[in-house]
Amino acid sequence: MTIRHAYSLYLISNLISTSALKQSKYLSIKSLRKFFQYFDYSCSRMKNIFNNQFPNSMRGLILKEFDKGLTVGDLTVPKPIKGEILVKIDSAPINPSDWAFLRGLYTSPKKLPVVAGFEGSGIVMATGNDFFSRRLLGKKVACFAPPGGNGTWAEYTLTQAKTAIPLKEKLSLEQGSMLLVNPLSVIALISIAKKKGSRTIANTAAASALGQLLDKMCKSSGLQCINIVRRPEQVELLKKSGTQFILDSSSHTFKSEMDKLFKQLDVRIVFDALSGAMVSQLLASLPKGGEVMLYGALSEQEMMVPHGRFIFEDKKISGFWLSKWISEQSMFTLLHSFNKVQKFLCSQHKIQIRNRMSLAQVTKGINTYPENMTEGKILIKPWQYLS
Repeated sequence: MTIRHAYSLYLISNLISTSALKQSKYLSIKSLRKFFQYFDYSCSRMKNIFNNQFPNSMRGLILKEFDKGLTVGDLTVPKPIKGEILVKIDSAPINPSDWAFLRGLYTSPKKLPVVAGFEGSGIVMATGNDFFSRRLLGKKVACFAPPGGNGTWAEYTLTQAKTAIPLKEKLSLEQGSMLLVNPLSVIALISIAKKKGSRTIANTAAASALGQLLDKMCKSSGLQCINIVRRPEQVELLKKSGTQFILDSSSHTFKSEMDKLFKQLDVRIVFDALSGAMVSQLLASLPKGGEVMLYGALSEQEMMVPHGRFIFEDKKISGFWLSKWISEQSMFTLLHSFNKVQKFLCSQHKIQIRNRMSLAQVTKGINTYPENMTEGKILIKPWQYLS
């Protein structure tokens, strides 16, 4: 099931009463499709809210060659057709997946040259003239970039209406720009842990934006989280935020402390954002049948694990990819996830922002991204004209 189905249900819940929706035991994709067709008055003309005329050109960060930096370029503003929306981008974060993509280390169907950026937020300025798209006109949304097209690091981005999530009034566009990749990943990891019957998980790179959010959402979900960081200052950072279980991998007692805590709290699954040598250490501390699930490779190192971990101890290494997880969820699961994440960000957690950059500033400073990632996110502000 896709984001489209979840978003479709979101629209319907605004059109019919919540009680009626809850009482319906036979809501099917077929009935939804008939409902949508009834309201779909498609025609060739788009709808827009530009005060004057539709803009002809825009600026964006273009990746022409992997690992060769970005350039600011002029592009034609695309016009949306049925099922599409044009978003005026307010903010777009730089995520580890973006950093990997820029360097050719992330699997993607995008062909170069292309505007980079996997997620962002903004105002829907124009739409195709169909029911789904028109419902978003003028609204603030969080959106994914299209899988094979230009991304969100530009003044405007054209994407599918089905991949845009309307933001709650209390959630700012800056916080909303970081709504999808990290928070949805956190929801997914917690869901995976619960399905496996885990009461305690461990997570590496725990001082990252994702790591800090994961610890807080674990607490609200009834799970305990052991947070593994790489430097003493990161330990202090997490202590100040109230984190309970923290391990420092740079400490000479790391291995013995991890063995003790994993046994004490019965840890059977670890979510790892580092890869490399860390994987072998994690597997060694897990009990028989334990699992390390990789969701990143920040170390950029290859794994080397003794074969006996698999043959004699029945341990395993698996992978997590958000896009695949989303495609496997029901419309109800995704709708619940979107609502839960937005409520949490509105009331219980604010993602830290360490810097805001114009397009020109990104071309000069993108290589500083890996430095001090624990201090917060870097947001790209396409309409900020600082050099």
